[in-house]
Amino acid sequence: MKSIFARSLFKSYDGINAVDGIDLDVDEGQIFGFLGPNGAGKSTVIKLLTTLIQPTSGKISVLEIDTAKEPLSIRKKIGVVLQQPSYEPTLSVEKSLEKYGMMWNLDKKTRMDRTEELLTSFNLVEIRKK
Repeated sequence: MKSIFARSLFKSYDGINAVDGIDLDVDEGQIFGFLGPNGAGKSTVIKLLTTLIQPTSGKISVLEIDTAKEPLSIRKKIGVVLQQPSYEPTLSVEKSLEKYGMMWNLDKKTRMDRTEELLTSFNLVEIRKK
């Protein structure tokens, strides 16, 4: 089984290729890493593999799931820690939780209920607006 499969992967920003036609095969149980200088596209590839962004072109599957067709299925099965924080420091605790609910495609009521539940569970109600 292929844990990660990518073919002819491109990602462009304003006509500049951040990822330029890579192919990647990672077998189940294999350990791998991305090495390279700043601006080489390492973080962009990770964001593509974790469905945080979509490729300009190419095909990606993670755990044999097509990232374009089932991004939520992939997000439920993987975890990633990026070098830079993936939160927006200008958002309040409450708004940050709501945003993550939107990323998971939760409807508004479910998002609000889940936000309230998490604020209460982690004793964050008093600082929800910070």
